[in-house]
Amino acid sequence: MNVNFKRTLTKYLIVLLVYIVIIRFAQPYGLRIYYTLTTDPSMTPVTVNTIQAIYSAVTFFVNLLIVILLAIDSKKKKLLDWLILLIAFFSVETGVCLFLLWQLYKLHIEKTSFGKN
Repeated sequence: MNVNFKRTLTKYLIVLLVYIVIIRFAQPYGLRIYYTLTTDPSMTPVTVNTIQAIYSAVTFFVNLLIVILLAIDSKKKKLLDWLILLIAFFSVETGVCLFLLWQLYKLHIEKTSFGKN
């Protein structure tokens, strides 16, 4: 395996772990903690809506940041790269996995075509 690909793989595995911890676990457990700590039940719907709006904004910006990282790392920016970036914006886990598979495929094609020349 190529050293650059190993770095890319490590980088995106760390990004995925951080994403899962921040986005996937923060909302349900954050709201559960809020419900256990709240003392005034009449303020709950307003506060929950505010928390969910903040959560949505954070999710949007984290997804955008990851898509920017993927765009920087994709070298040729062909149509398939742009489709992977679009998929990554809506589902980061799927997009990052597709991106890594696409990079591995490109690396394999480079090695096989280089060996034939």
